[in-house]
Amino acid sequence: MTSRVFNLALFGFTETERRVMTSVLRLAAARGREYTLAEETSRASADMAIVDADDPEAVRQWQQCLRKGVPLPSLRVMADTSGVAADQVAINRPITVKRLLAGLDNVAIRNYRYVHDLSIRDDGDAEALTGSVLAQAANTARSTARSGLRALVVDDSAPVRKLMGIELGLFGIDADFAASGEAALEKLQGNSYDIVFLDLTLPGIDGHAVCKAIKRSRELKGIEVVMLTGRDSRLDRIRGAMAGCSAYLTKPVSQEQLHRIIEQLLPKEEFHGHHESAGG
Repeated sequence: MTSRVFNLALFGFTETERRVMTSVLRLAAARGREYTLAEETSRASADMAIVDADDPEAVRQWQQCLRKGVPLPSLRVMADTSGVAADQVAINRPITVKRLLAGLDNVAIRNYRYVHDLSIRDDGDAEALTGSVLAQAANTARSTARSGLRALVVDDSAPVRKLMGIELGLFGIDADFAASGEAALEKLQGNSYDIVFLDLTLPGIDGHAVCKAIKRSRELKGIEVVMLTGRDSRLDRIRGAMAGCSAYLTKPVSQEQLHRIIEQLLPKEEFHGHHESAGG
């Protein structure tokens, strides 16, 4: 499973603090969080900035980049964060592993709708993600502008339903949930959906049967159906295609895989317009 790499521009900081940040980012890379430091000459192409907010010269250089129109979502480091506005991200000195990574993760979630370590898996535990990261992702998902698109997630795993809800919410997609095939068919009769994420193995009616029922229905057959499974077998894919599913994802499902499927299947003018505004 791949992880997105974010290039960071530094403004200010002592040599000691820079060495600390380099060590923290090296440690983070070993844990799946990919943040790298950009050269000062490459600030314009950076994805994020880390700013020494206690250094007037560093702040001046940072603001100069912003005035040039360089999009630099930023993490500010300062002695006292009590006066920081709610729409800004800042951490207190001294710089520690926990503070720096939490701050960078916060910027990534807010500005890129990206959550490191977030993958959809049967054996996963939603709480395995750092509590603050998961809470920030959930808060951002709730506050994200709605795209008008709606999904039904059908899975008997509560962690899968929770993480799928957060992931879809980060892209403005409202989601309903069902833990069984029977419950899914009930939801489908009373609601309108653009896409259904359907676990293959369900208690009672399995995913193939639910998919067939959707595609047989004149009212429902236009819904995109994505099969989710913990198995990656050719036979399962053939059965899914015969049932009429639009795509097939094997768990664990990374954010990149899920986003590609959403971009591929949902109305381009609706999803892509929202996606661009979310990533800015």
